[in-house]
Amino acid sequence: MKCSTCMTIFIGLVAIMIAYVYLKPETPIVLHVVDNPWWSSTPPQKADNDSSIRPFKVHVEQQVLDDLNTRLKNIRSYPASMPGWEYGTNRDYILPLMKYWKNDYNWRKQEQLINSFNHFKTKMYGIDIHFIHAFPKEKPKANSIPVKVILLTHGWPGSVFEFYKAIPMLTQRGYIVVAPSLPGFGFSDPPQVSGLGITETARMFAELMHRLGYDKYYVQGGDWGAAISENIAVLDPKHCRGVHVNFVVMISPTPIFTYGVGSFFPSLVFPDPEDRKRFLPVLDHILEGYHELSYYVLQSTRPDSIGFAFNDSPLGLATWIIEKFARWSGCAQTDDLSCLDKKFTKDELITNIMIYWVTQSITTSMRYYKEFLNNPEDIASGEVKIHTPSAIADFPHELARPHRSWLSHRYKQLISYTSMSDGGHFAALEKPDLLIPDVVNFITKTEELYAQGKVVTPTND
Repeated sequence: MKCSTCMTIFIGLVAIMIAYVYLKPETPIVLHVVDNPWWSSTPPQKADNDSSIRPFKVHVEQQVLDDLNTRLKNIRSYPASMPGWEYGTNRDYILPLMKYWKNDYNWRKQEQLINSFNHFKTKMYGIDIHFIHAFPKEKPKANSIPVKVILLTHGWPGSVFEFYKAIPMLTQRGYIVVAPSLPGFGFSDPPQVSGLGITETARMFAELMHRLGYDKYYVQGGDWGAAISENIAVLDPKHCRGVHVNFVVMISPTPIFTYGVGSFFPSLVFPDPEDRKRFLPVLDHILEGYHELSYYVLQSTRPDSIGFAFNDSPLGLATWIIEKFARWSGCAQTDDLSCLDKKFTKDELITNIMIYWVTQSITTSMRYYKEFLNNPEDIASGEVKIHTPSAIADFPHELARPHRSWLSHRYKQLISYTSMSDGGHFAALEKPDLLIPDVVNFITKTEELYAQGKVVTPTND
């Protein structure tokens, strides 16, 4: 058989596969929530069902800080690390950070900064949920866009502190901001029964917005916060006006063509050389993902086993969290240990760690991964089509960066897509000067499109 004939047959088969993927009827995936959820071990009829909004102030008892300082003074010596971050947290970075934590870091100063925001708690489905509720100092102008309310949701290993720079940037622009701590993270109670993952958190946060009296609002998030924000858009489309995320996880909607054909004919599938670097060779990227997601395997299978160690050792907790900040912010690509200090201050990094330490929430936060893998609804939610107006901020050092051409398969009203010049996974903390203007521009544009009748208001019917 001639080579030209083989090529013709091959191209024909590829065309059939593409046609099958695109033309086959899709079965819509519907997101379901639990009937009458209850996350406390105390039965509803015996529990305190007060749903009021209660002011809350962050205060850590001095004995907790004294105990921490004792532990910091008794850190053992460690052998030299290999260069960079390939073997995990680098000794030559972490030990000086621990020294700073012990000698120079001032929690009371950071506590004062945290309390510069208005904090509240409210009982939701049996557990207390903590949130920041921030308002603009001036009333909105008469000609401003109609909806200026936004829910910010963090992920792991972050905390609500990630937004300490982003919140003022939004309130100065006239926005009302609600920023909750995820269940089992920081100052929010952990669930006492299994089953609370991203779908149920989305339902909970949508209910929080209703309880606060917001009929219309926008959502924004990264990491788990991105998945929760998208699920809010699906579950509460009549009130959620739009969703902005800076973390998207999805594979090609045509994987056989993308990864199979792309491996043999890379220029055909990825004409842009930069795209070829991002997605090929396929095996290399699979192995890279395997190494990067090793933490995910631990946290989604036996979170409590490693949780005991991290909850007992400030060094252990710091090494686990700091490694993620280094690798997911672009510092894994260099042996320059000062890279991380150019992206975050030592106080920012330690304050985020401190929130896990003083609340003893590292174990319950890691359980979130196990709940995700144990819950078919959470897993399936990644395939649900999002019809709410959407925006994506693509940061170059982010963990997952799907090809832009794939996005329309899931995001049915993608209003904006911005390729950022710098930044990584913790964009709200590292690059709020890039993230927040993008969020504001998306909301402004979307409200204009609503006013012009150019966007479709979805429903969850």
